Amino acid sequence: MKKFLFCMTVLLTGGFNTVFAESEAPATEAVNKVSLIQQPLTPGHIVKNVPNTQGFTRYTLSNGVTVLYRHDSQSTNEITMYALSNGGTSLYTNILPANLKVLNECLAVSGLGDYSESELHKTLAGRKVSVTPYIGLYGEFISSSAAPKDLETMFQLNHMYFTSLRTDLTAFNTWRENKRQELSNKKSESAYDLTKKELDVINYDVVMQVVAQRFSNAGDFTFVITGNITEDVLIPLLEKYIASLPTSKKHEHANYRAYENDTTFRIS
Repeated sequence: MKKFLFCMTVLLTGGFNTVFAESEAPATEAVNKVSLIQQPLTPGHIVKNVPNTQGFTRYTLSNGVTVLYRHDSQSTNEITMYALSNGGTSLYTNILPANLKVLNECLAVSGLGDYSESELHKTLAGRKVSVTPYIGLYGEFISSSAAPKDLETMFQLNHMYFTSLRTDLTAFNTWRENKRQELSNKKSESAYDLTKKELDVINYDVVMQVVAQRFSNAGDFTFVITGNITEDVLIPLLEKYIASLPTSKKHEHANYRAYENDTTFRIS
């Protein structure tokens, strides 16, 4: 529970680079039938169900993932899901800080699965869904919300962050050039800013390797789901999209001493 409370505190007080936001395009029946995951999944199942765990029902899935669920009949228009894990950049003291500072920006521009960033936004047009991954100093998170009609899309996107991360060197190079121009136009820099020198030494392969490691083991995450969703709707989605995720029995702990003497490090 300490792990859960720490992650929730960081999640709710930290900032995020939104990757997939609600689209303003009109919803169409054809769009909402598109599945983002083309390959067949092998569903798992619930092995343990403990009601009333500090106000939540606690599910243990067959792949070891823990899910906390609370029904909220007042929240009729939105269902939220947070995936939380300890670790973050604190585990990478041997990697250049420049690479760690840009993890979230590189993740945002790389797309997902078979979709580039722009293709994914087009595919999601008309869906009221937001799924935002974030790697912080001491943990990694996925913050999600969706309208009831787009709930399955939210679960699909979460599944893809654990199984279908994408690299896009062209998109990264475009981002770097835009960032270089942005830095050239700035009149002053704070101690937290990415410098031009750091921008030049960023290794995109290393960045995406770290990102992949942070989301490689769903078993180290706790999923927290709230909203006006009943168990008969939720459980099939859990079994298909969460219980099918790759897991291991490894549970990481953040290195809280990693930044004791560093007052300038901040990731974007």
